[in-house]
Amino acid sequence: MSGIETNFDEGRARPASQPIVFGSHIGLFEEAKEGGRDMAVLFLNPWGIEEMCTRKFYRILAEQLADIGVSSLRFDYAGTGNSLDDTSAEGGLSVWSDQVGKAAEELKNLSGASNLVFIGQGIGGSLALIEAGSKASPAAVALLAPVLKGRVYLRELSLYSRLIDDGLGIKAELRERDPGSIAGLTMPRAVAEDLKAVDLNRVEVRTNLDIFLAERPGLESDNSFREHLQAAGCHLRASAFSGYDALVANPLNQEIPDDLVDNLVVWIKSLSQYKPHAALPSKKAGMTASVHSAGIRETAVRFGPDQRLFGVLCEPTENSIGVSALILTTAYDHAAGWARSSVELARQLANVGVSSLRFDSAGVGDSPPVAGRRRQVLYDEAQIADVEMARDFIEGHGGSERTILIGRCSGAYVAFRGVLADPRWDSCILINPVAFRWRFRGLPKTLKAYMKNALDMDTVRRLWAGGVDLTAVTKNISVRLVDRMAGGLSLVFAPAKPIVQLTGHVHRDFQTLADRGTSLTIIYTEGDEGQEMFRTNFGDAGEKLSAYSNVQLHLLPDADHNLTPRPAREKVIELAKMQARSLGDHYSSRRAAQG
Repeated sequence: MSGIETNFDEGRARPASQPIVFGSHIGLFEEAKEGGRDMAVLFLNPWGIEEMCTRKFYRILAEQLADIGVSSLRFDYAGTGNSLDDTSAEGGLSVWSDQVGKAAEELKNLSGASNLVFIGQGIGGSLALIEAGSKASPAAVALLAPVLKGRVYLRELSLYSRLIDDGLGIKAELRERDPGSIAGLTMPRAVAEDLKAVDLNRVEVRTNLDIFLAERPGLESDNSFREHLQAAGCHLRASAFSGYDALVANPLNQEIPDDLVDNLVVWIKSLSQYKPHAALPSKKAGMTASVHSAGIRETAVRFGPDQRLFGVLCEPTENSIGVSALILTTAYDHAAGWARSSVELARQLANVGVSSLRFDSAGVGDSPPVAGRRRQVLYDEAQIADVEMARDFIEGHGGSERTILIGRCSGAYVAFRGVLADPRWDSCILINPVAFRWRFRGLPKTLKAYMKNALDMDTVRRLWAGGVDLTAVTKNISVRLVDRMAGGLSLVFAPAKPIVQLTGHVHRDFQTLADRGTSLTIIYTEGDEGQEMFRTNFGDAGEKLSAYSNVQLHLLPDADHNLTPRPAREKVIELAKMQARSLGDHYSSRRAAQG
């Protein structure tokens, strides 16, 4: 993705959606702008990697609907995303269906609209059609590549899961085997079992129901389903889901299907229920959106200029140790983190008395973009400003005296640059940082990966089709080659001098943190591609880190860059707890000394 995101309004950023609570669930309510219509949209999530990939897509669509006068609500099912980890999901798919009904009722109360439209992708599409005959009785449903047969879907998901694990290099004994599991995410067992009975071709469809069907190109089962809907006599509009693969295949390189967004907006405006309404909402969104579970309180918040950033504050309800953590996302997952790693980390920290804020940077997940930033904010220095806003929010909320900044991958880079820019941080934990100063174009691969791709026919086809940024690839390979030669040839090989100078800058950055007394923990999974630049800066075994007593280095075996295997995530959580306790002990000792 390239280009610049447009702003909501000249001189003012679009605020993030309003956090709300219904029952024990947090949702995001996007209120219609002036000229509201007698219609509101409920978004229903897909599962797994597909959910991660559609987060930003749903947010963009919700914003465009608000601009044409249509309110909407987004939420996470029990046991997914930022929802609580209660036991309700053990009740199976009916629990998710029940939550859809409660969300629909809440949306009507908040919007004042008497007509609802359900928009769902994947499993969300299946639930949209199934619930069309329920008490919620939506006037229309949009089915975006819905799961047609649950048994087939689970088999496909198992295959896709193996492909992902193969690509990530996950050892066989560390892979999740439960039905529906993918990329470290475990589908509730009862939900997976109930999915086996789902067959949309057997669902009775109302003849007065308006349906928008986005079909995956070339899929015979989607064609057959379209014929089933046509035979049912509903009001059907079918459209090719152009850009489906580019949206869901890889969250790192996802592309928003702009044509589909446009088609959905046009379809919404064509519905007979799209008309002005005079009814006032029967309920206003509360000032706070908090839920409680097992000694923790989570509050969905908006902060920053124009309330443009979305995050989740996770706090212990008792026994705080006086430490707060800020957990950063990468540019391609949202506040819940890859395999819900940020959720797990935040709640485990709360269990030992540590408060935390996990949030989406502008243009990521549920936080709208701001003018002038690239659409893909990967390794964007502009994110440092968002980190400072989050730090200000923690302080304004009565945050703890001792603070930790935590990030993985591109989030680790932003964390390192952020802690350098702001001396208020006491500690920083970097997980698989690719670099400490950025001079690549886009996201680089290792030399080994570039060589492997050069022999791949798919890469050759993409190159001929113009789908590969050859300039970026050439630059990144050149930088990698120079890195390899820089140490020994810098005096006689002119291109090596910049990298030696860059390494000097990195060491000065590390010295700055050492002089401040800022503790720095660096965690790498063994063999991670980020170690290529690390070795250039600090030696093959990291021996040059010995100059900095404030730095600790940890290597984790049997894990990938994303920390997909649960043991690796648990190890990181334990290291974060140790760092937090150390800060807490220091804080307590100082308070005791002060009397």
